[in-house]
Amino acid sequence: MSSIRTFQCPNCGSTVTTTGAEKEVQCAYCGSSVIVPEELRDAPQPQPMQYSFGQPVQPPTQPDPVFQNMATVGKVAAGTAIGFTAMSFILPIVLTCVILAAVGGILFYVFSNVNSTIQQTTQAFNTAAAPANLIPTSAPAPTPTLVPTPVIPTPVPFTKTLFTDDFTSTSTGWFRGKTQDYTLEYKNGKYHMLLQKDGQIVWSRSQYTNVSVEVDVQETAGPSDGMIGISCRANSNIGWYTFEFDQNGDYGIYKYDSTGNNPEALIEGTLDPNTVNQNDVNHIEGVCMGDTLTMLLNNEVLAQVQDSTYTKGWVGMTVRVGSSGDGGVDVLFSNLVVKGP
Repeated sequence: MSSIRTFQCPNCGSTVTTTGAEKEVQCAYCGSSVIVPEELRDAPQPQPMQYSFGQPVQPPTQPDPVFQNMATVGKVAAGTAIGFTAMSFILPIVLTCVILAAVGGILFYVFSNVNSTIQQTTQAFNTAAAPANLIPTSAPAPTPTLVPTPVIPTPVPFTKTLFTDDFTSTSTGWFRGKTQDYTLEYKNGKYHMLLQKDGQIVWSRSQYTNVSVEVDVQETAGPSDGMIGISCRANSNIGWYTFEFDQNGDYGIYKYDSTGNNPEALIEGTLDPNTVNQNDVNHIEGVCMGDTLTMLLNNEVLAQVQDSTYTKGWVGMTVRVGSSGDGGVDVLFSNLVVKGP
């Protein structure tokens, strides 16, 4: 059964009373809404999830061509001296000489034609056997294979607005609290997150399946590697997805388990830092459609990946320290829009 309990107003120091059933009460002295400490509540209120992070074979070389010149040289050598002396018969000698002269002429004609034929045949063979170009040429360089840059399809925009918040009203239910590690509050028409260490995530009261989440975000102070983003399909008992970037141009789509520790990078990349609006407003959007997750920054599609681990959950905003471990990441969120099919 509820009983009257008291505590001091953090704004004016006056005594505030509660029955233990309220989450917030109004200070009767200064009129401000005051969050009832957990230890004074009958039932503990759910806290925002907090998490911390400590990270060709070379083508065969063609041998130089080897050329071998083949030549056949035909040589015909002929020459025989034939003669005798007859002292007593002159006519036979004359006849013999005539006959020999005739035979010699015939033999000369035959041998001359044979030798000419051999030379012509050799010349023709040499012409046919010799390659047209005796100078070896190097093998042509292989033509490089062009790998096309994959084009990430732009997701079809959802047309139905499911939820919007410009953070001008403090009654929309986002968590408010302040410790030495973080500050979460409505501030000047924006939602303010100041993170000193570890990680901090806040999410909406409603759960969604296929949605796009977009918000304007500005880091006003802190290290350039502080990661800022949005989340979808968040469930404290299972895990969630986030879409994050920093001022250095690093970005990625991450998957967390229920502990919030050691996020798994489903896909990461790096932009030219000049394409990020340094210490100014950037528009980030995450689309969760079926098993396809798509990240956009300033209306440019940066990354897309498939994962079907989480199918439904809350949407929200997230900040975490970067790889340097430096705290003081000071961020303002505005113009949150959630859309669905």
